[in-house]
Amino acid sequence: MEINDQILNDILAKPFFRGRILSGSMDPVIKVGDEILVDVKARNFKRFDIIVFAHENILICHYVWRVNKFVQPLMIQTRSLKGELDFPISMDKYVGKVISHRLGIYRKLRAVFFN
Repeated sequence: MEINDQILNDILAKPFFRGRILSGSMDPVIKVGDEILVDVKARNFKRFDIIVFAHENILICHYVWRVNKFVQPLMIQTRSLKGELDFPISMDKYVGKVISHRLGIYRKLRAVFFN
């Protein structure tokens, strides 16, 4: 989803956000056209949780690969299901945790052993 500062501020002002997926980076867990429900600013995310973050003028939906808690601000490393690592993101780019979809055990094991 293409965004600007006003749209991002409107999203962050609400407790939940519904969005539609525009790319296949999380296919087959989340397919192009699927609607997701996001718990905005949920702080209880962990490895393999699917999150949404802002990058340039778009929102990206990928899963958490690792969290670096030793730097401030906290840095989150995410991945797509295609196995591509994203650049680490800081908490100021974090929008929220997807609560409508989750990675199953098969996807988690595959990510650990084959990526």
